[in-house]
Amino acid sequence: MRRIVLLLTLIAFTMTSFLDDADARRRRRRSRTKRAPIINEKKLYERIGGPKRMGEIVDEWVRLNLADARIAPAFAIFTAKPDKLTRERRGLTDHLCELADGPCKTKDAEELKLNEMQFLVFGDNLFKSMQKHEVPEREKNELLARLGETKGDFVESAKTQDQSENQSSKGE
Repeated sequence: MRRIVLLLTLIAFTMTSFLDDADARRRRRRSRTKRAPIINEKKLYERIGGPKRMGEIVDEWVRLNLADARIAPAFAIFTAKPDKLTRERRGLTDHLCELADGPCKTKDAEELKLNEMQFLVFGDNLFKSMQKHEVPEREKNELLARLGETKGDFVESAKTQDQSENQSSKGE
């Protein structure tokens, strides 16, 4: 009886060691197989939907910014004249297009100056606009991250804001 138990234990041990070796060989073979790298992934601009979709997103974004009382004062210089608003809309489209690796180049335009809180609202409205146009989550996050990197283009520093306020109060 002991011999049978000992023999069965020996067989079970031998079988498991052979199975482990087979699994290890299979894993080594898989790791040697080369996987094709992702080379031709589309640019963010194309993944968002190209010029038509980008224009729709910016139109909604500008509409949201004009309707939002927290940021609308920053757009006041553009709302006074429709042609200025059109130029700013085109400038924002070019800016987003360039951020998304699109073919556009940002031209010199009147700069939109925001404070910290307004920039957060600016980004939040872009998020809402992309959400409305069903931009996938990955692309939304990527574009918002890139917009965040350009914060210095939009946000005036506290010193600059104080200086401009002082100059406007001296002129009065």
